[in-house]
Amino acid sequence: MTLLPLTLIGQQLKCCESEKEIKSYLSGKWKVKGSDSKTLYHYWFENGKGNLKYFEPAKNGEEIIVEDNHSFVEIIKYENGFKLKHIYLYGNWISELKYLNSSKLILITNGKETQYYKVSE
Repeated sequence: MTLLPLTLIGQQLKCCESEKEIKSYLSGKWKVKGSDSKTLYHYWFENGKGNLKYFEPAKNGEEIIVEDNHSFVEIIKYENGFKLKHIYLYGNWISELKYLNSSKLILITNGKETQYYKVSE
C-alpha cells in the first residue's frame, strides 16, 4: 500500500510548468464536454499573442462565426499555477487553468468549472 501526503490529495497530476507548454497544449480547437452545442473554441498563438475565436462548423466544412469579435488571450502566472485572461472588444474575463494536457482542458470561470476536449483538425 502506498501512502501519499495529504497535501497531494486534490492537486492536479498533470498540468503545465511553463507558458511555452501551455501554448503548445492549448493551440487547437476545443469543444465543451457533455454539451449539445456545436460551438468550437479555436486557440492559436502568433507573434507572441494568444488568440481565440468561436465558431460552428457547417456541413460543407466552412466555419460559421458565432461571436462577431476576436478575443486575445494572455497567459498569467500566479502562485498556484496559471490563468488565462481573455480580452475582447467589450471587456475581459479571467479563467483559472485547472488542468491542461494535449486532449483535455479544465477552466474555472466565476467559480464554475468547465471541461473541454480537443477536436482533431
